[in-house]
Amino acid sequence: MDTIHHEHASAGHTHHGSADSDFIDITAWGSFHGSNHNSEHNELVGGRTPITTEALVAYNGLRAFAGLEAVALDDVGRWAFAEGLTNNSQAWGNDLLGVGLWYAMQGAKVGWIADNSYRPQLLADLQRTARLGSSEAVMTMVREVSHDGFADFLINQGLQEAFINTLKMEPHYGGWMHGRTHGFLPIESGAIAHDINHLTVLGWDQNQPFMNDTFDWPQWPALEVSDNRVINYFQSMVALGAPLESNLDGLGTGAPAPPTQPQPDSPPPTGVSDGEVSDEEPWVDTNPESTTNPDPVTGVDVEVGGQLWWGGLTASLEVTNTSDQTVENWGVQFSSDHRFYGEAWGVNVDTQALEDGGYLYEVSGLDWGQTLAAGQTIQVGFNALTGITENVNIPLTEALLVADGSAMTVI
Repeated sequence: MDTIHHEHASAGHTHHGSADSDFIDITAWGSFHGSNHNSEHNELVGGRTPITTEALVAYNGLRAFAGLEAVALDDVGRWAFAEGLTNNSQAWGNDLLGVGLWYAMQGAKVGWIADNSYRPQLLADLQRTARLGSSEAVMTMVREVSHDGFADFLINQGLQEAFINTLKMEPHYGGWMHGRTHGFLPIESGAIAHDINHLTVLGWDQNQPFMNDTFDWPQWPALEVSDNRVINYFQSMVALGAPLESNLDGLGTGAPAPPTQPQPDSPPPTGVSDGEVSDEEPWVDTNPESTTNPDPVTGVDVEVGGQLWWGGLTASLEVTNTSDQTVENWGVQFSSDHRFYGEAWGVNVDTQALEDGGYLYEVSGLDWGQTLAAGQTIQVGFNALTGITENVNIPLTEALLVADGSAMTVI
């Protein structure tokens, strides 16, 4: 397998592939920091490491322990798209590989924990110890909270190193967490899939789980979700089951040895940029969401979704090109009472304070969200502060996002 040492599209930011590694860095399939940055320049502090295909080794080892066959990255990617755990409704270019690796990493980090032992703090303690402590200390913790036999299985099958290295990986690395795996599937108590994915994001001192993109404060909606719902969600990544149902109920020692790892596809050829659409046909969900009527002039339709949460909102804009031509540099304009606070994915958000209160928004496609192929639908979005603390945890609508007397206009 070729070694990978890849450079960020962003100037001055080097990807940290190892010169002697047999594993592929996730950024070989794209880098999607865009306008929200997601701690881009601090993503590997405190022992945090890049996401590589070593996570697939740990993931398929866990599947073997559960008596399940090994799968390839694109199998995991197809599952994620089908279950609504991605930004977009269909995969383009190398999306299946990167999305598959990202969710394989998440499943391998969490899915082995016994249901009755799970608590969010474990993911802070485990990842911090893996990054800054010793392997022996990690394995001692694993024995205390895993399904019976899992720690011995890791050691006997030579999977301990891959497992601990996966715990070290930083979910924000390469921007995939927001650029491709920002799922809007409703989970519980107003939280969406993306909120639950923040379980493995820690604060600066790595003492708290469920932290936000800058490692400064909690991912608030996730804190209201029950432990049982969270562990089942992460176990679904391992079983490739329904995220809202019980998974791995009979987890125990399965196959006597981990199966051979499927080989991931090679990185894209030189000259294909991160946001460029591949000439290959996209993978299409067999149950796509219905589209709405397009803007009659531009052929671009923008539909508002997302979530209103305590003190803020997550706006999800579903942008569809219903014309028969590629659309470049789309954008929308509207006024809103809510203040953008600097986090967006797939779009650039410019705001201007209005004299009579509120803000004028101009939202335009950025990086992977800038170009829409004919018939393509993408989901982009941003967060904003509302100051609303009552009657929250409800779906966001255009009426809630856009100020009275204003309208969302395609520009």
